[in-house]
Amino acid sequence: MKVTGIKQLDELLNPLDKHWITEFYGDFDLVLRVMHYTMVYKSSENTVYVVFNVEFGGIDTLYLVKLCRIFDCKLDNIVISRAFRLNDAVEILEDLASKNNSIVLLAFPYNYLPFNPAKYTEATRVTGIIAKIAAFNQVILFNTVSKHGNHMPEGGSFHHHVVKVIVKLKQSRGVVYAELLKHPVKQGGRRIFTEKTLDYPLHSLKRRTILEWFTSTQYSPGHALMSMR
Repeated sequence: MKVTGIKQLDELLNPLDKHWITEFYGDFDLVLRVMHYTMVYKSSENTVYVVFNVEFGGIDTLYLVKLCRIFDCKLDNIVISRAFRLNDAVEILEDLASKNNSIVLLAFPYNYLPFNPAKYTEATRVTGIIAKIAAFNQVILFNTVSKHGNHMPEGGSFHHHVVKVIVKLKQSRGVVYAELLKHPVKQGGRRIFTEKTLDYPLHSLKRRTILEWFTSTQYSPGHALMSMR
């Protein structure tokens, strides 16, 4: 199963069941770029529901349009909801729990947790709903390293138990390193690719003439508008 459209990452993840919760975590900017890539790639198959737990910015519309030209995706299939506090995130996720056979991307789902470790039980509110959504949909998480310095994804022990596949991402000198830390049926592994892969992905098999490229209305600025909550 192809999840991200990035060959090296998809090789690292396979074999994969669509109901296994898959998580990428690491540097914020790198994870965000992989999220954009995945968002566009998966939108060619089905509606993609994105829950974005960052108050401002983060969604690069121009980058989405650029990737969509390459993948021949459907930007109208991308529905983005932005949460401004933990209760917002919980409410949005509860709405998504009623979906079936959809693709759900959660960006930084634990961003609004309290800094006090004693109050990390709040994370179970999010994790429990994520598990419920995954029963009938494909769930892909994009997370950061825990703020408490244990080099694990944010979210706590319950989260680490529920997520089936975990990949840590890091970059250095133009190279992205992807390390498989958890998988139900295979040992850990590693893949590398250049950062340029994210900017210049392989063109899809469908080719266009130059005239079609410039006259196409499918990817006009009007189509770059996405549903926002």
